[in-house]
Amino acid sequence: MLPLILLLCLEIVLRIVLEVRERRLTQLRGGVFAVLRVIPLVNDIVPLPENRKEAPESKFVKLHEEGHKVLHHSILRNLMKVAFWMVAVWFMAAMMVRWNASFIEAVLWLHLAAIPFRMLFHFYCWSQEYECDRYALEKTDKKVAKAALRELAACEIPYTALFALVYREHPTAMLRSEKILKKKMVTTALR
Repeated sequence: MLPLILLLCLEIVLRIVLEVRERRLTQLRGGVFAVLRVIPLVNDIVPLPENRKEAPESKFVKLHEEGHKVLHHSILRNLMKVAFWMVAVWFMAAMMVRWNASFIEAVLWLHLAAIPFRMLFHFYCWSQEYECDRYALEKTDKKVAKAALRELAACEIPYTALFALVYREHPTAMLRSEKILKKKMVTTALR
């Protein structure tokens, strides 16, 4: 039980460090969501708001969403989620049967073990988003893509890449712009 408590304390410290880093780099206040993200298990179920306001529909956005359908991303994401759930159930059963852990201990160990897998899943989702951005770029041009990504950046809450990798299934608009347009987007969203 002591290693579990130490790992949970380490997780809390690392999440606090990540929150403080994020607040310094984005100059945004943390609020209630920042506090909830620090608490183990709660941070697994508290949804992270991605946008301040809804991004306007544009030709690029419509083609991006069409890309998700054409490339069967929802099916692939759901299959990956099912695979992760199956591994989680196996892990919980192994913890409780083989190692005689209590249900609470098994849930806490699963929470800790799932952290890197959640980031891998986010990275996988990001690759799908980049793939759809390329799909939309092929059907339009750089000017349309640049305008759409600039509008998205103006609507989204600014996050750093590390913070987004830990908490979000979508990369930031700046990362998407760098990836498909091969240059950094200049924005005032971080001010």
